[in-house]
Amino acid sequence: MSRWFRYYDEALDDPKVQRLSGDLFKTWINLLCLASKSGGKLPSNDDIAFRLRISVQGAQLRTEDLIMAGL
Repeated sequence: MSRWFRYYDEALDDPKVQRLSGDLFKTWINLLCLASKSGGKLPSNDDIAFRLRISVQGAQLRTEDLIMAGL
């Protein structure tokens, strides 16, 4: 069964979102998808790394960057 989540169009004018690099924006959207599939919570960094096809260290760093950005 496919899930969907609501994404607000205000993100277009949100400085926190628009100041993200392209790669970090992609990570943020993918993490929103993962959280949707996981009942609203992010899985472990190991699982994030596997699902996003990045290293565990990369998953940790990107997650920390998004937290620092207020997302």
